[in-house]
Amino acid sequence: MCHGRPRQPARVLLLEDDAAFSAVLVELLAGEGFDVVACDTYRSLREALDAADRPIVIADFWGASHARLSPCERDQIRELGGFTPTVLLTGRAWAGAASADELNVACILPKPVDLDELIAQVLRCLERKD
Repeated sequence: MCHGRPRQPARVLLLEDDAAFSAVLVELLAGEGFDVVACDTYRSLREALDAADRPIVIADFWGASHARLSPCERDQIRELGGFTPTVLLTGRAWAGAASADELNVACILPKPVDLDELIAQVLRCLERKD
């Protein structure tokens, strides 16, 4: 993959509960020139957000239910998207009924994720952030 690389390493926070998939994404993003911090819980993501200067977030919100997000999960996603550019990943059925605008995120990418599209979306977030 060859994409436009950030001028200086942009910070990407990754929230992914699947350790193997997280490792793949960390390697991919680091290879594209990003400074990646992997988080495995929402709490650790919030702590990393507090220590970073408006990073880009890639977050897998799996939801307690396959069919829908809880009101608390929706609020967490909206808050996150309102604070910093966020790409939402999910393999859950609720994603088909949700919109990026409704959840205040840059985009929602279904799993399995097209890795080229993921990088393209992260770069778009970076452009909008600058």
